[in-house]
Amino acid sequence: MSGNTNFGLDFSEAKSIVSTGKPLEFTTNPKFDLSTLYAFTAPEGVQRASGPCALGTILHHHEIGWNHLPKDRHGHPLNDPYIHEIMRWAECPDLLGGSMGTSPATMLKGLKKAGLVANWYAGNKPQATLNLIRSELFEGRPVIVLINHGPEGEPLLLEWEVVFNIENDTVSSKQTSMAQRHKKRSIAEFTAQMAMNLQQLSCSVITARKD
Repeated sequence: MSGNTNFGLDFSEAKSIVSTGKPLEFTTNPKFDLSTLYAFTAPEGVQRASGPCALGTILHHHEIGWNHLPKDRHGHPLNDPYIHEIMRWAECPDLLGGSMGTSPATMLKGLKKAGLVANWYAGNKPQATLNLIRSELFEGRPVIVLINHGPEGEPLLLEWEVVFNIENDTVSSKQTSMAQRHKKRSIAEFTAQMAMNLQQLSCSVITARKD
């Protein structure tokens, strides 16, 4: 691809979701409670760090980390040294322009480097994407989602977030700016911010699991 419509991104790894498009019905409780998901924020002065923070949250959830980094009394790595190590180790942010900071390909590379099975899904219908997110959460796996905070008709203002719960009409996620609190949106608001005019990038989610 060429031109400015693809942000210089490689979409070759983006996958389609095979789905009926119908909402999933879960008759049992999720296997794991993700309400206590521990997350990380951008160190002071570090811009466009939503990618490293999302990577850090997923790796920590899967108990992947570095022994040499300082930890708090609960065993969580201290935020700033941990995120700086993620940035060095995963070579991100890697995008020089725009708000995304870290490309989907680099997010995948970092997750796979950590030994996780990771996939990027993009360009799919919102309902199919919601079904996929629900399925991952049901199995106890938080999902990385690309959110557009920009008003309609304005340039994209993108952030990687980590969704950890969908209950009734509410989607809960971790944002770079507020790690141990979380953002709550209605499903309609979440879907609107996940869908974008750039179809190839719309409804971008990244899943990760241990093999």
